[in-house]
Amino acid sequence: MSVRNLLSRPFAVAALAVPLLASSTSGRALPRPVPGGPAEPSEIGAALGAAIERQSICVGSTVASAGELGDVLYYRSSPGERGEVSVGYYAFFSEERPWGNNWLTWTVLPALAVDLVYTHALLLGPGIQRVAYGKGDVEGFRILYRMDEEGRLAADHAVADRGDHGEVRLERSDLLSVDAARPTVYSRWWSHQLGGQGAGPDDLVYRRCYGAGAIRPLPPEVALDFRLDRRAAPARVVPAAALLAPPSPPRQGDTAAARASDQGLAFLPTVAL
Repeated sequence: MSVRNLLSRPFAVAALAVPLLASSTSGRALPRPVPGGPAEPSEIGAALGAAIERQSICVGSTVASAGELGDVLYYRSSPGERGEVSVGYYAFFSEERPWGNNWLTWTVLPALAVDLVYTHALLLGPGIQRVAYGKGDVEGFRILYRMDEEGRLAADHAVADRGDHGEVRLERSDLLSVDAARPTVYSRWWSHQLGGQGAGPDDLVYRRCYGAGAIRPLPPEVALDFRLDRRAAPARVVPAAALLAPPSPPRQGDTAAARASDQGLAFLPTVAL
């Protein structure tokens, strides 16, 4: 085939070459597994920490897009004074690129333009996304739980990002619309924001569920490595800077905090959801 004939078919070339480039970096920007340890001892009691880590949570999407979903769902928590607890979850994707079963890819040039600037400058160097936020893609959401007398958690509602990065409240009915037994958050956008609504059990193209062993307290080294102080804002239940350091133990002599810790609750304000 001559050069002229090759150049006369730009859409065919792009359609073949770009998906190969899009798949070439899968899995390179996921956090390395950190050995599991005790739940956040200065924030929550052992019983509540165990309940959080047993509570199965699912992450999915209604559209196919680039990026491998990580093996671990990390969390931080902020218990309240009435038995409720806010849990902020961090879901890690290997990359945030527009290629997949979505309109950007179908039309080729919009996806290519995004990839050339936002995600990978000239398909090689770091793009705006990496410079502004850090490696990979991290999406956050938080769920307000209430605990019954038997120590079981029940999701009340959640907060996540929409595709325009605006926060959206997800009611209990939204969380259980895909699976009545397991809260599920999902995306409707190539950029993985998890504030999707209106989907049913058959609408997701993928879903990954996390449970005991795969839900772990957020290590400060992971928070620092992925700069979680400036991204995944819906998951933030503690000040941004506090994500980069281990939780501080209760001060000696703080009897109210000690009593709350003995009851499995920390003497911390609840984050309003």
